[in-house]
Amino acid sequence: MYSILKTQGVLPLVTQINIETAQIVLQSAADAGIKIIEFAARADNAKEVFTQMIAFRKANNLQVKIAVGSILNVHDAETFHQLGADCIVCPHTDFEIGNYCFKNNIYWIPGAATLNEVLHANKLGAEIVKLFPADKIGGPGYVKAIRAPFPNLKIMPTGGVTLEESNLKSWFKSGVVCVGIGSNLFTKEMLLNLSYEQSFQAFQNLIEVVKKTRT
Repeated sequence: MYSILKTQGVLPLVTQINIETAQIVLQSAADAGIKIIEFAARADNAKEVFTQMIAFRKANNLQVKIAVGSILNVHDAETFHQLGADCIVCPHTDFEIGNYCFKNNIYWIPGAATLNEVLHANKLGAEIVKLFPADKIGGPGYVKAIRAPFPNLKIMPTGGVTLEESNLKSWFKSGVVCVGIGSNLFTKEMLLNLSYEQSFQAFQNLIEVVKKTRT
């Protein structure tokens, strides 16, 4: 999973979507060459939508891994793992969730804000740590500062990551492994009436701008 995220350089996130939109997102992501996306399980019907996403992926033989985000407790981690999640993403670091993921061989990306929290997540076994909310706690300068004494930290900033070249360039220059991007890729309004063409174009543009800003 680490190599996929490092190569792709970005973890695109969608949330609050219906089944039809979820299928459009999955198909267009696969067609654009995206290898992993995150589905944030925030809505009441998240389990139903995710179940249909897994079925659609299997029926169409799509080579896209699905991380499930916004997992707040071990019960939900277990539920989505059993439904077919390839990765569990959290806004925080929870020992029980981490322990469950390692025992069941599922990739875990916990969230952290401070250097101590990042190091704690590493000690619990997390390889990549999600820095959240990245823009509110110091942005790229903060990442650069905490990586100075710990250059091997594998950070994924989420929150405040945009599609602007200057923004992405500053994140990658700070030494992050990849970035998480959600509402700046698909706004709530876009997701309400998303077409395949819009979604495919958004993913293509994302791949291009990430590639451009990493070189």
